[in-house]
Amino acid sequence: MRPIGIVSILREQTPAPDRSFNFLMAAAGNNTGNLLFTHAVWEHLPGPKERIGFQFDPDKVNATCRAVVFPAANWFGAHVDLADFADRVERLDVPVTMIGLGAQDHDFTGKVDVPEGTLRFVRAVAERSRSISVRGTYTRDILARHGFRDVTVTGCPSLYQPLQPDAERRLLENAKSTLGPTLLHSTRFSARYRAFVDTPSIHLDLYRYAYRTRSDLLFQSELEEISLLVEAAKKPDIDDALIATLLDLYGAASWEELQAYLHNSARVFFDIPAWTQAMTGYGRAYGTRLHATIMALNSGVPALLVHHDSRTREVCEFADLPSLKASRAALDEDAISKSITRADFGKFLKTRGRNQETYRAFLADNGLL
Repeated sequence: MRPIGIVSILREQTPAPDRSFNFLMAAAGNNTGNLLFTHAVWEHLPGPKERIGFQFDPDKVNATCRAVVFPAANWFGAHVDLADFADRVERLDVPVTMIGLGAQDHDFTGKVDVPEGTLRFVRAVAERSRSISVRGTYTRDILARHGFRDVTVTGCPSLYQPLQPDAERRLLENAKSTLGPTLLHSTRFSARYRAFVDTPSIHLDLYRYAYRTRSDLLFQSELEEISLLVEAAKKPDIDDALIATLLDLYGAASWEELQAYLHNSARVFFDIPAWTQAMTGYGRAYGTRLHATIMALNSGVPALLVHHDSRTREVCEFADLPSLKASRAALDEDAISKSITRADFGKFLKTRGRNQETYRAFLADNGLL
């Protein structure tokens, strides 16, 4: 049987002194959260598979693969033009399936300006598949406004990674426990974007709270901090101006103190098994990262997501992820514990089971099972 060609980032990698930092991050799509849904899609598809990369040759794929799969992200928005994907998919003769497409809209207004290249890409996929998998009803409705109606709401494929042993029992029993450390997570890319520090947000508050309480902090896309934690060549320069910004960002008194905190309490993972194993040491997880929350829940760790845009909100609503909106988030130990204690993890697990059936039916309908 010919393999399924998967258009994805690397599933995992190991940081090394001879590997450039830019390659390390780029191979994870500049956000290690991408590893979670990518890994999930690879695990969910049986039979032979091969990674064909983002610059795949359509003629070669037509000759060697039986189908093409795109593990998708929040690609339906003004921030990205996927004309190159459109050019390639339009030349494919094999079935093409997109899994987990999301719309990106900060204000949840439904007014999403989508570049023509992205519309062409989605149209080309739609013409080669039974339906398109999307992360929530919000994305479904936005796609419908652009004429795409063969859509299945599945949520993110990372939701359906196998639960760790005894995860359901631990979620239900440990939700009311105060034992174990808290893993915090927030959302940011490069600290060179000074406006992040100068603009009040739940994201900024989380970084400062984590540092103030010396809590463990998970990184996924924070380039400067990650560069301090991993072995890699050609790391980005951290000059005096950037140090000053980082000190302001965390509310730290000195660069030495901030570096010590990061080396002692920060975490970053470039492979899913290591990330999963590390989660077993935590009592709870809290913050604005969708995939950090899903990883915790799949590992049996009570977690709550602070949703802050259309992408995070729609998955919370569809999957019944324990969550609250950013304007209601209070950052102190008691408030975090109470928010998690009040969360309905039983409802999440029940909804997960029902949605997983929809997801598997989607895969089967597209000839992938």
